[in-house]
Amino acid sequence: MDRTVESLCNQLARAKVLSADAIRGLRLEWRAAAGVAADRVADFRQWLLRQQRLTAFQLDMIDRGYGDLLHFGEYKLTERIGRGRMAGVYKGVHSSGQVVALKVLPPTKAKDPQILGRFLREARLAVKLDHDNVVRTFQSGVQEDMHFIVMEYLDGDTLDEILKKRKRLPGPEAVAILIQALEGLEHLNDEGLVHRDLKPGNLMLLSESSTPLTESMANCTVKILDIGLGRALFDEGTPGAGELEITSDGAILGTLDYMAPEQARSAHSADIRADIYSLGCVMYEMLTGQPPFPDTNFARQMRRHAEETPKPPADTVAGLPPQLNAIVLKMLAKDASMRYATPSQAIKDLKALAAPTLGPVKPSRPMRSYLSWLEMQRLHKQPGEFHPAPPVKVEQASSPPAVWRAQSPPQTPKAAALPQAMPVPPPAAPPAPAAAPSPAAPVPIIVQVTGDQVVGHAFEDTWKKIKTHGWGKRDWIAAGIGAGAALLLVFFLWLIWRLASG
Repeated sequence: MDRTVESLCNQLARAKVLSADAIRGLRLEWRAAAGVAADRVADFRQWLLRQQRLTAFQLDMIDRGYGDLLHFGEYKLTERIGRGRMAGVYKGVHSSGQVVALKVLPPTKAKDPQILGRFLREARLAVKLDHDNVVRTFQSGVQEDMHFIVMEYLDGDTLDEILKKRKRLPGPEAVAILIQALEGLEHLNDEGLVHRDLKPGNLMLLSESSTPLTESMANCTVKILDIGLGRALFDEGTPGAGELEITSDGAILGTLDYMAPEQARSAHSADIRADIYSLGCVMYEMLTGQPPFPDTNFARQMRRHAEETPKPPADTVAGLPPQLNAIVLKMLAKDASMRYATPSQAIKDLKALAAPTLGPVKPSRPMRSYLSWLEMQRLHKQPGEFHPAPPVKVEQASSPPAVWRAQSPPQTPKAAALPQAMPVPPPAAPPAPAAAPSPAAPVPIIVQVTGDQVVGHAFEDTWKKIKTHGWGKRDWIAAGIGAGAALLLVFFLWLIWRLASG
């Protein structure tokens, strides 16, 4: 049967990508605009795209019979924006209008215990993070066997994409990027987390400037992405951790170009100093145009990381300050005890070089209505449903815009199988915190109880009082009166019975 404009409208209605009233309105608009071509399906599709009523991704999903997969609870998918090793990443819109990114794990992938365990671990760790330099995760959930994570949408370029075009960066720009990455890493360290896969592809750069990041780094914000390989310190042996175990002894986690020697030997023994080593490799590549130990042979590259001293960046980069050269080499020390113990120590030395040059950073904030909805989900969470992140810290609307890290601004809050993996948006302004109730006007609490519950509670209170304090004089008098009344009632009942039977 040939498709018609009417059949396409019916499909849109079944997929619920638009309301019935909106579809009827579009149909009338199209008839008026198209005239004699009103029944041409291809023209109608192109018109919908030009009017920005639907996206090519949504129309393609509907054409292929996957229209029901365009919704995840209150979220509607609009584009596919990435395809990872495990899951697809999609751009979506919440019913409040908040644009987000959804990372979706198809049921076919969820059948693999390792993949599912890693996905669940990423969701569990990510919702704890709340920092300007770490991608924020809002929720995790499952719908019809499809696990998903809801994150802030980031419209920018990864450092990997920028380095492919620019090859290397000037020292001041590289320092400013490294400082922000280290500040995000410090937040992970504060939360007891280790990333284990820091590399240029996991550092996203955002800019409010119209100039492409490949040409200028002005007003740039760095975001750490993808903690899917991360782990929480000391949680590997906790109850339930076994079902989330994602590696076996001897497994290699991370990317060899940026992997610390101790992490290559044992991923579970790596701590925050391994992440500092990885960022040292990233900094080396930003300055020189390549990682410290590029190699096509897997075993040889591991050995070079463990044994070979990297060529000092100053030997390649003319005019590189000796202090910066020393900082990079310290981050790349073979012995973890010889590196910086925490990211904050490296930040202190880097900031002593010169003022950062990336300009002010404006933190991204979700919409107030979306944050209110998240809080309601958190308060009414049901097992197996949405799992929102903790409440987002909200600043007053009158707060001055945060400046770049040189001034250390306050942190802000970060079914059927899918066809392959499927499409991430920037947040807006958060809601003002609700005022706490005044002590003089307590909030009434209404509790419904049964008569049995009232008697039970009264008995428990009385028995506790007897056990704790003993009976007082008034208690004994009341008990005596009650016992006498009971005996008198029994006597009258006996008397009535005797008179009636005599």
